[in-house]
Amino acid sequence: MLGKAVMAVYEQPLNEKIRLFLRLEFLVKRFKTHLADPSPDNCQAAVVVLLELYNLSSRLDVKNALLSMLDWQSQAVRRLSELEGVDADRLKKVLARLEEKAKQIYSFRGQLGQHLKRHAFLNLLRQRAGIAGNMNGFDVPLFNYWVHQAQQKRVDDLIQWVEPYSMAYDAIEIVLQLIRESRDSEEVVAEDGFFQAGLNTKRDYQLLRIELPEEVNYYPEISAGKQRFSIRFVRVEDLAERGTQELDNIPFSLFLCSL
Repeated sequence: MLGKAVMAVYEQPLNEKIRLFLRLEFLVKRFKTHLADPSPDNCQAAVVVLLELYNLSSRLDVKNALLSMLDWQSQAVRRLSELEGVDADRLKKVLARLEEKAKQIYSFRGQLGQHLKRHAFLNLLRQRAGIAGNMNGFDVPLFNYWVHQAQQKRVDDLIQWVEPYSMAYDAIEIVLQLIRESRDSEEVVAEDGFFQAGLNTKRDYQLLRIELPEEVNYYPEISAGKQRFSIRFVRVEDLAERGTQELDNIPFSLFLCSL
């Protein structure tokens, strides 16, 4: 019996809050990957990601966006729990997790990332972020000093600096898990490499997901609005050249995620 094909997942946020959460999820996962192997090079890479997290959170109100989404999902779960035939115990646990994370986020004083705003070392690095090769030993000897500290000291520093983002990440993971699991799925075909459809405006869709076998040599370009979305598949022959419109019929798995 053949094993199930390994699938590549493409996601498209359908509003700005989910776009923000996906970016934060992506960055914190990268940070955790570097921290799992805290060599000097990986610690340097973790600092670069930390500065990206700061830049993102300094421009957008992550705290209020999260509180708003957690409240909205809590209300949705309460409505679901009133329906017949649902798993009431599971929904009760989900609601408890949402409320717990909302309390943690609400109790956090100030905005996410403000603890880094007055941090002399990280500010020094942030001011040089636009310069190629900025974290070198001669331009920033303080960084050279830090990266040659004992490994556990570097790890402790990184954990302390990222802690508020880790708290937000834990809440975001719950939010995104609920959204990804609350989905309408369909096997569809993009005729001549193109697919479009309307969105049910009575549903609060948050995210569009596409699954394709990993071995294919094309990818989807997704354009989505409040009422419609379209998908164009692009063939990749050579990364050095621009891709071309796929002209074959492309079967794929489509998921419209809500809650």
